[in-house]
Amino acid sequence: MRGDAAELAAETGADGATVDFVFVEEGSFAYLDGADWVHLEAQFLVIPDGVKRRTRLISRWQAALVRLPRSAMEAFVPELPVGVVHVRERSLLDLSMQAFAVALLQHDKTATAIENYAIEQLLLEMGGAVLLDLLGQGRGQGSPRAVLRDRAMTVIAQQCADVELNPARVAREVQVSLRQLQTVFADIGMTVAGEIRRRRTRLAHALLTDSRYDVLTVDQIAERSGFGTTMSMRRALHEAYGSGPRELRSRRGELTPHSS
Repeated sequence: MRGDAAELAAETGADGATVDFVFVEEGSFAYLDGADWVHLEAQFLVIPDGVKRRTRLISRWQAALVRLPRSAMEAFVPELPVGVVHVRERSLLDLSMQAFAVALLQHDKTATAIENYAIEQLLLEMGGAVLLDLLGQGRGQGSPRAVLRDRAMTVIAQQCADVELNPARVAREVQVSLRQLQTVFADIGMTVAGEIRRRRTRLAHALLTDSRYDVLTVDQIAERSGFGTTMSMRRALHEAYGSGPRELRSRRGELTPHSS
């Protein structure tokens, strides 16, 4: 995106359905937050509910926007940021994501179906890695038990697709005993095994409700989301969403998780 000084309103296709990564390459921006204009000093923004605010573009400007499905990003991190994140200190991860996105935009070659699939997967992985990195920058806040729990939840978010992931391995990853890890999860009424299962269920749901993965069988979805069997995935989906894998595919966007 590029242009001269102007004001515009950019909307998501569905309210809050995307996480937007905005790389400002030239010029400066401000966005309307309630009744106030918030000026942006950062060159990189993460907008967890999509670009749906009025945006003021100051002077000549140029920016790259990467828009990724919110459901896919939720499979990478314990929770998404709340509100717009202004990233002032750039990392190798987000700089690489920007370079990749800009290179794609500058290409006029039509991608094949395989190339499109590979590009989508790379952007999803890059976006998830950037979010995990941003989440990690907030570590050290809160009590030591909360920090330990957050570290463990990040490990689970990163590795839930691995069928070999279990509570004992999570404990080894964060360098504490399994008993200690179970205790800090019990503090908030959770279990380590339950969090692993919840993450796998969310990942399976994201894959089943994204038409790009229709080429995968239900068995392949179960394997990619870390479930040992299709039956265990089906049970988890029924508990969380009240529907099995085939119904989720046929009723995309209509189903929400059951209250716990």
